[in-house]
Amino acid sequence: MEDKNLPVVSYYTPVELVGIYRSFLERGKSNGVVWLRGIYIQRPNQNSQWLAYYDELRDVDSNTSITLKINRQDRQKLKPNSLVQIGGLVELNPYTNGTIQIVVSVTRYEIIKDQFVTEQDIKRSEIRIAKTKRGFKNVDAVLEDKLFRDERPQIALVFASTSITMADFNAGVNAAAVKIDFTELRQSFGNGTALATFLKQQDNMQYDTIALIRGGGSGIEALDDINVLQTISEMNTPIICAIGHVGEELFLKSIADKVAPTPNGLGQYFSEMVERVSAKRNNSRAALVEEVKKQFQKQIEESNKKNKELLTQIEKMTKQQQEQTKANKENIDKLNEQNKKNLEAQQKKNDEALAKIQAQNKQQIEQAQKQNVALQKQIEELSKSQKTTFDKLTDQNKEANAKLEKERQRSMDLERRLAATPNNTSTYIIIAIVAVIIGYIIATFLR
Repeated sequence: MEDKNLPVVSYYTPVELVGIYRSFLERGKSNGVVWLRGIYIQRPNQNSQWLAYYDELRDVDSNTSITLKINRQDRQKLKPNSLVQIGGLVELNPYTNGTIQIVVSVTRYEIIKDQFVTEQDIKRSEIRIAKTKRGFKNVDAVLEDKLFRDERPQIALVFASTSITMADFNAGVNAAAVKIDFTELRQSFGNGTALATFLKQQDNMQYDTIALIRGGGSGIEALDDINVLQTISEMNTPIICAIGHVGEELFLKSIADKVAPTPNGLGQYFSEMVERVSAKRNNSRAALVEEVKKQFQKQIEESNKKNKELLTQIEKMTKQQQEQTKANKENIDKLNEQNKKNLEAQQKKNDEALAKIQAQNKQQIEQAQKQNVALQKQIEELSKSQKTTFDKLTDQNKEANAKLEKERQRSMDLERRLAATPNNTSTYIIIAIVAVIIGYIIATFLR
């Protein structure tokens, strides 16, 4: 349901919004033509068969640029890197990703200065922009922090190979060397590639800062070599520039983290810093001592309070310990008394049990002795009975042996008789039967 109290809101489509801006430009006194001023940059790798080319118009003081749509004839007349004034119509080209490209379709132009900037100037400008994005290092803060903590900053002083500016630097540094460790290095400033390589090596030496020091005069422009500028802009170690005389312009100074006017001025900079930090340390020492004293006094008071509380706790714990010791002693005495009674009762029971066992053993021994006597008597009687039986058996054996011998003689006599009677089968059978009977009798008797 529509709320009638809500205000009516006008809205636009993306196409309408582009049309509004285009109409706004067209309503100006220029009849839609806008004039722009900047450096003309030709984009490479464009098809020569195109009716129009898309180049750039770059801002003189920054890296910001706008796209130019220019025909082939006008493009051939304009020189790259020229300072120009461009007139044209603004086109707004919306894209599906939500962006709008502003393109100026060139209708007229005016060359203000040919070769206003060189390729080197453009590269230097890009280096400065990149350095600005990365940020400049605070050399003062780095060195002052170390000095205030009574640490010795490590500083590399890079002089030209044949430079005599060391004397100028020493004239200004005064007593700063008492607090700062300076390392003197020599390197040719005339070869940009070699200098860039040397600076990369020193960037890994863990210096707190590196100072480039050189006097003015001819050859100073070599320090604006692209390789040197690119290396300095990417170094992790802060860079101090103390090159040339006051008023001599170098692009290097625009990307250095710290700039000293002259080598002598650099020495004075270190000297003044040491004096300034020493003054700060002296001024803060009294306040620091007082603050430490207050903190120490507060700590003593808190410690005394804690000690008092701890002493009270110790006394309370000591009293509890004494009471517990007394209670433990009473419990131990009771336990010992009870153990003594239990031990006496158990000893009495053991004595009674032992006496009973001894009586039982005595009774068993007596019974065993009686049994042994009876058994011995039985053994003697048995031995006597066995002897009688043995004697009887011996006599029986003797009698049996005599009978056997007698029967054997009779048998042998019978065999002789029978042998004297030939072909008498019955006789042999009888002899055999008699022999068997005799053998059976002998076996039975001997059994």
